[in-house]
Amino acid sequence: MTRECGTCTLCCKVMGIYALEKPRNHWCDHAMPGRGGCAIYETRPQECRTFACSWLLDDGLGPEWKPEKCKLVLVSEESRKRTMVYVDASQPAAWKREPYLSRLTALMRAGLPQGRLVFIDVAGRVSMMLPDRMEDLGVLGPQDEVALQMITYPHTVEYKVIVTRG
Repeated sequence: MTRECGTCTLCCKVMGIYALEKPRNHWCDHAMPGRGGCAIYETRPQECRTFACSWLLDDGLGPEWKPEKCKLVLVSEESRKRTMVYVDASQPAAWKREPYLSRLTALMRAGLPQGRLVFIDVAGRVSMMLPDRMEDLGVLGPQDEVALQMITYPHTVEYKVIVTRG
């Protein structure tokens, strides 16, 4: 099955576009919300040409995960071993609804042993999902790095988050 964006343009709102100096959480001037597409499609920047959200790439995410429906844009960043969940600021609690919260929690639990982290970005403020809490990281810059240290005790595990500002 090949998926297409169709009428969905949520990435054009929640994602930043460096080449256009478009900040995150603002509609791109070239987006056509509700109609789908881009007014400069033929000349759009390379970062737009190569971008694909997880819903487009992962057949395991059902139709309820289409960004225009769930108000979430999931992006798997393999090189950084993380999943970013960009939440439409007009619905900041969208990620807490079901079936989204359960699936994101399962993704976090499955990824932790491999050092794969799940981040929730609401209006530029980022939190990391952990088994025992949400860790508020604030606003992260493009060069900032986040690491997780797991301290194992006989009957529990403690999670320490380390943010290195770039």
